Amino acid sequence: MKLFISYARVDKPYCVQIINALEFHDVWYDQRLRAGKHWWKEILRRLDWCEGFIYLISPDSIASEYCQKEYKIARDLGRQIIPVVIHPDTDMPDELAKKQYIDFSNGLTVDAVKSLLNAIHQADRELALQSSINPETAVGSSDLEAPGSEIPNPIGLAAAAMEEGAYDRAVFLLKHAKAHGRISKFIKVDVLLAEAEKALEEQTYQRQAEREYRQIAELFKLERTLQLGCEALQAFLEEYPNYDPDQLAEKCPQKVEEEKEAKAVVVDTPTQQNNLITFLPMFEWCDIPAGQLNISSDPDKPELIDVPAFQISKYLITNSQYEVFVDDPEGYKNLDWWNFSAESVSWFEQNPEPSESIFKGDDRPREMVNWYACIAFCNWLSNRTGLKIMLPNDLQWIRAGEGDKGCEYPWGDEFDPECCNTRESGLTMTTRVTRYSEGASPFGVYDMSGNVWEWCLDSQGEGRHLKHLVHGGSYMSTKERATVRFRYYIDPKNYHSSIGFRIVCLSPPSAANHDSSRG
Repeated sequence: MKLFISYARVDKPYCVQIINALEFHDVWYDQRLRAGKHWWKEILRRLDWCEGFIYLISPDSIASEYCQKEYKIARDLGRQIIPVVIHPDTDMPDELAKKQYIDFSNGLTVDAVKSLLNAIHQADRELALQSSINPETAVGSSDLEAPGSEIPNPIGLAAAAMEEGAYDRAVFLLKHAKAHGRISKFIKVDVLLAEAEKALEEQTYQRQAEREYRQIAELFKLERTLQLGCEALQAFLEEYPNYDPDQLAEKCPQKVEEEKEAKAVVVDTPTQQNNLITFLPMFEWCDIPAGQLNISSDPDKPELIDVPAFQISKYLITNSQYEVFVDDPEGYKNLDWWNFSAESVSWFEQNPEPSESIFKGDDRPREMVNWYACIAFCNWLSNRTGLKIMLPNDLQWIRAGEGDKGCEYPWGDEFDPECCNTRESGLTMTTRVTRYSEGASPFGVYDMSGNVWEWCLDSQGEGRHLKHLVHGGSYMSTKERATVRFRYYIDPKNYHSSIGFRIVCLSPPSAANHDSSRG
C-alpha cells in the first residue's frame, strides 16, 4: 500500500522508527525542510499519490498547521486515514477521537506494530472494495496554497512560539515568512531561525530520550527483567548521558556500579563522576582547580588571593531542573529550605507558589527566581544529595569565568556576538543553555557572559538597603555588562526574566552523596 506519513518535526526520530517497521509498504514522509512553493507542490503530489494516510498524533502534530492541512486534504481526497497516537498526553480532536486509532504511546512494541500492520491491511482491503464505486477526486483549489501563506505577522507569532517552547511551529512560521517575503530589515530573521532550529534539534533529542527511557523503565518493574533493564540502561546512557530522572541506575546490581567506577577518572579535586546528580535532567559539574585571582585595581600592584578548588554547574539551572524542585512534595513548599533568614521566611509566606518562567523550554535557563528562591533550591539539593551546595561567591564565579587567563570575556579579550546572548545578538529572549559552546570559559562553563544574570552569595548594604551580587549580564545587557569582572547588585526580593542562577559544590566525593531526605 502507498502510505503518506504526517508528523511533527520534533517527533521525527520516532517517525523513522515506525517507518522502518513498514518495510513491505511503499512509504513516503516529508523531511520537513519547509521552504517555498516547490515544497508544498511535492506535498500535494504525494497526497494525490498515496492510498493511505498515517497521522502520527502528538500535542505538536495536533497544533501544527501543516499536519492539519495534510490531514484535511487526505480526508477530502477520500484517503484511508489511520491515526497513530505516539504521545500519551495528547488531547484528540473530536473528529479523530471518533476513529479507531493505534496506540504507540508506550513505544514500538510488538503488539503496537502488529495492530498498525493489521490496520493497513484492513484499509487496503476497504480500498479495493471502494475503488470500483468511488469517483476520482482531486485537490481543491483552496488547498493549493501552502499553510502559513495567509498568516498575518508570522515573525511575531514565531517569537511567541519560541517563548512557549513550540520550536516546531516557530521554524515553520519563520521559514514561511522568508519564503513569502514577510521580513523586516530591522529584525534578524536568520538569527531567529537558527535559534529555533537549534532549539528544535535539542527538543527532538530530549523527546526521543524520554520515549526510549520510559520503555527501559518498564523493565525495572519486575525482578525477572531487572538485569535486562540494567543492560539496556547502560547502552542508553552511552547515547543520552546524564538522563536518568528516575535514578534507575541506583537499582542496578553491584556489577553495573563497578563498571561505572572503572570508567571514572580519578583526580585530586572533586570529580563530576562521583558527584553526579542524576535526578536533575542535563545536569553536569565542571571541576575548577585551586588557583589565584588578582583583585587589585592597580595593574602595577597585583594583589593575589587564593581560591580553593570547587565544582560549578556546567550550565545555568534550567527550567526542567528547577521543576524537579517545584514538583517535589518536600521541595519548594517545604519551609525548612527557606528558614535561613527572617526576610526569606516572610517572603515565602507571602509567595507560597513559584513564579512561572517567562521563556518556556526544558533546556532554557530558569528565570523569574529571586535570591531567596535560589538559596532554598541549594538547601533542598544539599539535603537530597548529601553534598554542600550553594550559590557561587564573587571569587568563585570570576575564577570559573576567566580561568588562569584573566581575559575580559570567558573566551578572550575581544567581544564576539557568536559566543554569547547579549543585546548585540538581537534575539531579545533567553537561549538554550547548551548553545554557545564557543563561548565557554577555559574550564568549560557555559553562558558566563549573557543569557541571564546569575545570583551570587556576596552582598552589600544592610537592612532594607541590602542587595546581592549578580554577574554575567543577560540577553538584555550590552556587551560592557557581560564582562567577567562586571558586578551589579540587586534587591534579593527582585525577580525578572533576565535573572537566573547556577550552583557550586564544595563537598569532595564521599558516601554522603545520596538522597538523605528519602532515607
